[in-house]
Amino acid sequence: MTRTAHALAFLVVFIWGFNFIVIRWGMEAMHPMTMTALRFLLTAVPLVFFIKKPDVPMRYVVIYGVLFGSGVWCLTNLAIALGTPAGMASLLLQLSPFLTVLVAVFGFGERLSRVQILGIIIAFIGFITICLPQIQQPSALGMGLVLLAAVCWTVCNVIIKHSKPKNVISFTVWSSVFVPVPIVVLSAVYALFYPLDWHTFITIDNYQGIVSVLFQAGIVTLFGYGVWTHLISRYGLSVVAPYTLLVPIFGVFFGGLFYDETLSTIEIVGAGLVLAGLVLLMRKSA
Repeated sequence: MTRTAHALAFLVVFIWGFNFIVIRWGMEAMHPMTMTALRFLLTAVPLVFFIKKPDVPMRYVVIYGVLFGSGVWCLTNLAIALGTPAGMASLLLQLSPFLTVLVAVFGFGERLSRVQILGIIIAFIGFITICLPQIQQPSALGMGLVLLAAVCWTVCNVIIKHSKPKNVISFTVWSSVFVPVPIVVLSAVYALFYPLDWHTFITIDNYQGIVSVLFQAGIVTLFGYGVWTHLISRYGLSVVAPYTLLVPIFGVFFGGLFYDETLSTIEIVGAGLVLAGLVLLMRKSA
């Protein structure tokens, strides 16, 4: 990876870390499923009427959209709404980079040097170190939903690697078209098990929800995942995916900045291990 590519990867995960604060802020004004549906609706409309279809088979676009929007973010936001701490959700979601690296090595034949393998091991130890203090008996259902979301994210990365879309903005916009309808279906299933006033799905209490949705649609999805799709297509899964391990580090930092959440010594040590592991992992492409 070039220096510019490294900088873009860091910028994207920085934005994604901040996004968990934006999500938490937005949930104070609207239901999480409504927020997710609006996020991808605004990502698709009106750009879908002006941008040509992606240069890949539509089956990849549809599957990616359903798994990414409904599988990754709808499940994650729902888990938070069911009581899983946002910090814990962001951490569990980062199991995806490790799963992605395994798929890259065993599925696509990408090779890792001994130094990179050591880097992954160190980063994983750091990841576990950060996770341990965050475990506060979240609901088993919530944790299961986030783990399923991590698997969906891994599959999404594989789809990008396999299809290699050249026009990443077109791919992002068109895949977002196929998100809202599955979320409506998931909402109906949710309502079967949890008492719910459907009025809450169409209620936005204040401007916070609008700002949150616009940020998630424009900055997080169009820019962030557009850049991410380009990096994976060009440099491969094993090199790019581990950068997302920085997301919970940035998330914890912004949590302390905006919500007075403090870092323990063990969390600082874990963050340092993740950073050290990523430095080793980047040596191949430095």
